[in-house]
Amino acid sequence: MSAATIKVERAGYVVVQDLGRMGLADIGISANGAGDQSSARLANTLVGNADGAALIEIIASELMFTAHSDLLIAITGAAKTVEINSISHNTHETLVVLSGSTVFIPAPKSGQRTYLAINGRIQAPAILGSVGPDSLLDFGQRLVSGMKLEIETQFDAGLMGSDFSLFRFNFPAPNYSSEIRLRATVGPDVDRLRSGVAGLAGQFTVLPQSDHVGMRLSGVELDLVVAGEILSRGVPIGAIEITPSGELIILLRGRLLTAGYPVVAVLTRSAIDQASQATPGTKISLEVVSMEVARRELAEKEEALGKLSLRVAQAFGTRGWNQLLSPDHASFSY
Repeated sequence: MSAATIKVERAGYVVVQDLGRMGLADIGISANGAGDQSSARLANTLVGNADGAALIEIIASELMFTAHSDLLIAITGAAKTVEINSISHNTHETLVVLSGSTVFIPAPKSGQRTYLAINGRIQAPAILGSVGPDSLLDFGQRLVSGMKLEIETQFDAGLMGSDFSLFRFNFPAPNYSSEIRLRATVGPDVDRLRSGVAGLAGQFTVLPQSDHVGMRLSGVELDLVVAGEILSRGVPIGAIEITPSGELIILLRGRLLTAGYPVVAVLTRSAIDQASQATPGTKISLEVVSMEVARRELAEKEEALGKLSLRVAQAFGTRGWNQLLSPDHASFSY
């Protein structure tokens, strides 16, 4: 591998990210990681990386950088276009950036998390096996103007050949609406609601007091059988809690490991990704589904990503780019 470099020209809230620190709850470490895991995995898949490779997360803002080396990139998530030397390209595709080019990823008009993956390995400090930011650990790498970021990669423009065509995988880009429906399974404390699951019907609004730890919702008066907190206990990512005031809180990937509010429902994996893209003011309704439906939804999503990974691997193979595929690329396990 050779060392490639990008120089950050302008950046909003932009961090080096990955899929987080799963499996460390026993030592009090939250998962964190990319808010929209599906979009992060997709970006890495499109450039031949492993699902959990480090990439760049852009939150409700923009990023402009200059490539000082040839790069193979993919942008997924909220951004719908990317400009390379002022020429607009669609996101959710594999793109070539030549050395000396300027890349501009605009702030999204809807949704709030965009992901930039670069073929190879981004050089960034890690702790407990992850580069992902963690506010409690006071750890993470934020990109600011003037910073240079190194990437170990085997890609260069000499691999392109004479036609210089780009891949077109046509993987559907998500649409982020101001009104969304989130699927959830029944939580252990749903009996705290006087009307049970039916009490979650209606529309909620995302409040500004929301971040990667949790999303606060208001808009429906929930009638409780018993108000107040419960004994603090472990809670999963996606837990939907109800506060004594009747507001809902959706716990996201930065959530603490224990909490003391009743858990009335738990978002499905896909719904957690959706929720991470919701901006303040977004209207949310909840659809309570069975575990069977939740598992089937997840299986279908994994199958779609797996099929795409095979297409990426085949496309790379036709180019003679097999060396650009990480040994942990999803195509090898599908």
